[in-house]
Amino acid sequence: MMPNQGWQQNQPPQQQWGPPPPPQPRGGSFVMAIIVAACAVGLAVFWVILGVKGLIGERFHEVDPEGIARRLQLTGGNGALLGPLSIVNPVLDLLTTVLLLCGALLIVLRKVPGAFLVAGAVVVGILAAAGRYVYYSVVLGWSAPSEPYIAAVLTLIVGVLAILPPVTNALKPAAQPQFGHPQGGQFPQQQQFPQQQFPPQGPPPGYGPPQGPPPPGYGPPR
Repeated sequence: MMPNQGWQQNQPPQQQWGPPPPPQPRGGSFVMAIIVAACAVGLAVFWVILGVKGLIGERFHEVDPEGIARRLQLTGGNGALLGPLSIVNPVLDLLTTVLLLCGALLIVLRKVPGAFLVAGAVVVGILAAAGRYVYYSVVLGWSAPSEPYIAAVLTLIVGVLAILPPVTNALKPAAQPQFGHPQGGQFPQQQQFPQQQFPPQGPPPGYGPPQGPPPPGYGPPR
């Protein structure tokens, strides 16, 4: 009898069960992300010191209004800007601090928005440095302190590093392997295979009722 080759040809590939495959690599560097987060925390300390000093420090137009008035006559600056800038600048410093701290925390938690919060702190930090420049150099004609400029440049460097692919890719979740039953909650239907048709075979020789006339000496007596 020929082997059943039809069954072997029509048999579908068996589904492989076992432990799930390892997650796909993210293509980023979480070590670099941690370094960016640490730098953001350090810059946040820098900015909070500047902000606190600006809030509790002495304001020139309040301490020596007559001297500032003479100074404005020489420079031609607008004295109406001194009051608002003396408040806006430290507020921007503290806002930069908040963005850096929140961004660093989210980066440690592997959340992509953390990188963009650190990048957003760059914009606020540059505005804070620009406010110092207007307050000191444009209005009063003095040299502005260098600390806000240094803080803004360092924040710019960290913000650019935060949105580079090695950092953002490390914060994206890895592709989770799918195993178990397929989507939709239904298993694939089992393939139906046609039944093999075999030709009818008779009994082997020596079995079954005798065929033809009985041999001599057998049968009923006559």
